Amino acid sequence: MPTAVVTSVQEIGETTADRQPLAAEPEERILAKVHPAVFRTRILSSLVLGLAFLAAVVFMVLSVTGMAIAGYSFDDTKMLGPASILTWACAVTLVVAAGFIGYWMLMSRFTTLTVTDDRTIFQRGIISRETSEVQHDDVRNIQLDQTFIQRLLNVGDIGISSSGQDDLEVVAKQLPHPKRLIELIRENQE
Repeated sequence: MPTAVVTSVQEIGETTADRQPLAAEPEERILAKVHPAVFRTRILSSLVLGLAFLAAVVFMVLSVTGMAIAGYSFDDTKMLGPASILTWACAVTLVVAAGFIGYWMLMSRFTTLTVTDDRTIFQRGIISRETSEVQHDDVRNIQLDQTFIQRLLNVGDIGISSSGQDDLEVVAKQLPHPKRLIELIRENQE
């Protein structure tokens, strides 16, 4: 008849830091971490902003050097001519263009789709945070939406639904290389 020998006793009041792990737990590996493409998805807007920014810089330099050649300084009270109005208009254009570009970059930086070997996690938000995650075992449907231009630029929108939900749980827009992300998710389903 088999017998058992007790080699150690663990008390209930013991903390988890003092306790030895029962088995080695596998760590979750990050396979891909992507942010939405900023300028590829807004080609026309990026082009217009870039041209406006460049034109504002050129006209501002010409205006300031023209005022300097004419003998005006920035502390003169009579700086209400066309050159000073052009300088202020260029400054406002630079601030607006930089504001749009900064906003796009911030929104892209604080929107992340992470694909691990167990799950897909979508996080969005700067001050408040919205997080959605789907276990790869539970994925029922993956949607890929791309317009013709998005296909040319290799960006697209991915929607993921799980078996327990009626609608899409994760909707990530303007992601680079969406087909590769879908392949990663499909490869890690069990």
